[in-house]
Amino acid sequence: MSFELRDYQLEALDEVAKAFSSGINKQLIVLPTGAGKTVLMAAIAKHFNKKTLLLAHREELITQAVEKFKLFWPDVEIGLCMAEHDDTSKQVVIGSVQSCSRPKRLERLREHGYDVLFIDEAHHSPSDSYQAVIKALGFKDDPKKLLIGVTATPQRSDKLGLGDTFSQVTFSRSISTMIKAGYLAPIVGRKILTNFAVGRINSNNGEFCIEDLSEAINTPERNGFIAAKYVEHAPTRRGIAFCCDVSHSKDLSDAFKALGIESAPVWGDMDPLERRAQLEAFRQGKVQVLTSCGILCEGVDLPLADAIVLARPTKSSGLFTQCIGRGLRLFPGKESCLVLDFTDKHHSLDGLMSLSNAMPEAALIVEDREEVEEAEREEIDRSPKITVLEECDRAFDILGATRFIWVQVDDEWSLQDDEKNEIVMRSFGGGYVADLYMYGEEAVKQIVKSPLPLEYCSGICEDYARRHLKVSFANLASEWMQSNIAPTQSQREYLERNGAYVEGMTKPQAAIAIRKVVARKNKQRRATAHEPLTNNQRYFLKGCGVDTTNMTKPQATQLIMKLKQKAQ
Repeated sequence: MSFELRDYQLEALDEVAKAFSSGINKQLIVLPTGAGKTVLMAAIAKHFNKKTLLLAHREELITQAVEKFKLFWPDVEIGLCMAEHDDTSKQVVIGSVQSCSRPKRLERLREHGYDVLFIDEAHHSPSDSYQAVIKALGFKDDPKKLLIGVTATPQRSDKLGLGDTFSQVTFSRSISTMIKAGYLAPIVGRKILTNFAVGRINSNNGEFCIEDLSEAINTPERNGFIAAKYVEHAPTRRGIAFCCDVSHSKDLSDAFKALGIESAPVWGDMDPLERRAQLEAFRQGKVQVLTSCGILCEGVDLPLADAIVLARPTKSSGLFTQCIGRGLRLFPGKESCLVLDFTDKHHSLDGLMSLSNAMPEAALIVEDREEVEEAEREEIDRSPKITVLEECDRAFDILGATRFIWVQVDDEWSLQDDEKNEIVMRSFGGGYVADLYMYGEEAVKQIVKSPLPLEYCSGICEDYARRHLKVSFANLASEWMQSNIAPTQSQREYLERNGAYVEGMTKPQAAIAIRKVVARKNKQRRATAHEPLTNNQRYFLKGCGVDTTNMTKPQATQLIMKLKQKAQ
């Protein structure tokens, strides 16, 4: 092996193997763009060392898969099943779904037989072509075969879910966790609001109709506005702008050129040689901004890109996240990725995606609700004229900084939710592990079992908290956390009783101080959880007719309190 797997890739490999041994044979892995999903597939294939097929839907994805498999597993024999290539006899076959799903090719694949099937960009798997391969090769019903999908975006804008293809998400990590762990580039976001409304653009399968959208947004005025903002905020960055169709890509590219930014459009049906030439020019610095349509959101590695321009509205959180993912990969000298989110006014209409609702951990910029309600009452023409005005242009952190209230007690970190449940990270084995303590329950759930760096461990815990706990009062971004009002009387009294009140503290500061007191008490309680009861406790309880066999000190303490309360 020419290089080592990262910590999370080792974790994922272990989880896949354990899940398969327990009978889960249709698994989904969710990792952000830039997290090394192809290397992980190679590691899984090498681990099982069986006849393997990997399906993808773009030539770039297939080429990358071959390169990464050879890097990680140099000795493996790889065959291609794509266009004129038809080598299905090798141990690992990497193919295009378009070729592999054709009846004659599919019959030859079935003759060779496969034990492991990977689906790259698995959010496409509900389509007929993927389903044909899954069924024909026995991965639908045979429990001895292993089907694994990998994706950065398990969401789909249409109504076709992934649950019919995969039975369980075996492993997942969020963008914020991977940034905190240092595996992806930090993101700096800038939301730029125009006064364009999209309320009456038609939709199809949960997304805007491209023709209607292009007619509405592809105007010289809007394109010029976007290019000018790029010059203002990213004059030296190398960027990718995501557009709605080929005309939009070309016209926006012209707008960049008009302001002295060397730009080139690329699109999905472009001549492959010409597209490769434009991508190479971008890599060499001859082109500063690529304007993209139907390409670059999947399967093309351009790690030097450090600016993303969201020039087209979308309803798809998956597409939105894929676009941002193009700027996440690390690259020498790259400090961050700037995301320019051109959010046309009244974006809450029709489920339009923006940074704040595509990524829950993103900072929120709240619009004037009265303006939104007024827009909802207006009759907007089907082909609205656009007048671009700079109404909002604010920098804000999207990802990277924690938004949860962690308090430190000695060598532990505590995160408490709204219902008194507590996640505790503790130092162990040169890193940190984490457990969940549910309020009123003795059982403990391990969240992080193997020691990890503190930043990475906290990111995993925060992912878990978002999915499974109520954390509105543990959120640093909550409105009440920005208040400078004085503590409540009950806060002050509690802190004074515990010797933790500081004169002049604010209500949010008092809340954090109370969390620290509670965390310390919880830690002390856990430390004595298995101590035997004292002689005084045993004597008191015997006098009450209580059998103290196998009773612990904390159990005795609680019982004595209840007996004394009842006696009163």
